[in-house]
Amino acid sequence: MLKPTHCVSRSNGKNKYGKSRVRLTLCKTASSRTESSRLEKTVQYTVRNYSRGDEVAIAKIHSECFGPTSPERLMQWGRYHGVRPEDIFVGVMDGKLVSSVIVVFKQLHCGKGIYLKTAGISGVCTDSDYRKKGIVTNLMKLSLDHALRNGVSNASLLTGLYIPAHRIYERLGFIDIMTSRTHIKYIDYPFIFARWLRQLNRLLEDSKIAGRKLEGWEKTVVVIQLREVGTLSFKFGEKRFQRLKKPPKRADIEFSTDIQTYTKIMRGVLKWEDAVKTNKLIVKQGEPADIETLKRVLNWRWDD
Repeated sequence: MLKPTHCVSRSNGKNKYGKSRVRLTLCKTASSRTESSRLEKTVQYTVRNYSRGDEVAIAKIHSECFGPTSPERLMQWGRYHGVRPEDIFVGVMDGKLVSSVIVVFKQLHCGKGIYLKTAGISGVCTDSDYRKKGIVTNLMKLSLDHALRNGVSNASLLTGLYIPAHRIYERLGFIDIMTSRTHIKYIDYPFIFARWLRQLNRLLEDSKIAGRKLEGWEKTVVVIQLREVGTLSFKFGEKRFQRLKKPPKRADIEFSTDIQTYTKIMRGVLKWEDAVKTNKLIVKQGEPADIETLKRVLNWRWDD
């Protein structure tokens, strides 16, 4: 649990365009329990607006949270959406940029020539080594204050439902108003399966938390029996996912289901446990710990 301490400094200045800039230094007391003692240490970090050159570190943490990107692509996206330096908030700890939130001002078309200005909250992300310290929560609060100062009456964002960030948004007052529906038909699923494994390897290159979680999963072999396709299998070894051309003689995890159920699980629409309860997914083999890791791989969600 984190306890606030009296360690706050504020520096509100102006940039060369006369726009307000923010720089705050915040402290929290981080407490942890061991069997024999209770340890406390002060966690200090700074939250501020974007400065030139920050895009390199922002791209790095965005790659861990959302998939591979580059500083160039990030800057191109910002220019396209009209993002200004004062619309980007970052958290710095131990001299390292570790968190970001970006505000994108948009006009929502409400019909008959009526438009509503909204603050789109984007790029909410923290380096996996610096999470659960309240950094991104403070960045979110600064972003909402920034939106209010810019004459915006509401803020909006897109997020998954079963992720830790969703709880943060709820605590800040965000309300679920819509869940999206996506329809897809797979024509060549073995090709999709191979491409998915390649994507996992790319994601793994940027995800420190996934790398740590998968350390004990070396040499794990997974066999998936899809009713419409047949048997697909892969193994994880030497920190890479690899498709197996032929079904192996031995499998650590083996389960059967249909493409619709499998896709819904991967997209986070259906929980693995619910699919098992309704017999839409049948686990034929697998230790509970290995299956828990597989569920994280399928959704690529590594936060507890």
